[in-house]
Amino acid sequence: MAAPKQPQQPSNRTFLIRRIVVLLVLAGLIWGIIALVSGAVNAVGNWLGGSKPAASVSTSGSTAPTNADGSPKYTTCMPAGLDVQAVVGDGAKPASTFGAGSNPRFWFTLTNTSSKACYFNVGTAAQVFKVTSGSELIWSNADCKSATTNFRMLLEPGVTKTSNPISWDRVRSSSSGCDAASGQAKTTGGGASYHLQLVLNGIASNDVQFILN
Repeated sequence: MAAPKQPQQPSNRTFLIRRIVVLLVLAGLIWGIIALVSGAVNAVGNWLGGSKPAASVSTSGSTAPTNADGSPKYTTCMPAGLDVQAVVGDGAKPASTFGAGSNPRFWFTLTNTSSKACYFNVGTAAQVFKVTSGSELIWSNADCKSATTNFRMLLEPGVTKTSNPISWDRVRSSSSGCDAASGQAKTTGGGASYHLQLVLNGIASNDVQFILN
């Protein structure tokens, strides 16, 4: 009787092919697991409100406080929520009549009549005082040659702010200046009536009448 045949051993080439196939299958399984985990992480991150692309923000010259989400804590005041009152007086209290040689002083009060705190430019660059007589413009601080600045002030609801007073030399103003030192002509006294009005960053104040003796 013939001896049984021995099983044929796989060749080196066949063995190598099998190893490559096994490695490819393992690599495919690992890649699939990684993709599955990554997708799950992204899905959970989006569901929880994950990070969004950051916008470019300039912080130059800005120190305004912000909320936790980065939005401004306070916004710019709306004109409808502000009350601007021009005042004529001696620098301490209002007055309506000024004797000869007594120079009127001008200032203003600003009240936030809204229910929220907000910022508003109250700097000298935003203040335009005008003195008129009838329809004639007599004097304006816009003609003054002194340096001006901008200043954004935080205004709390219901709180009134008072500006520093400025003095009027009882002269006219022109493109060459606004005071006696710049050679401006004197105004008329002897009971002459004048009116003061202020425009503060686009908001017009009340009209105040006063007399120069």
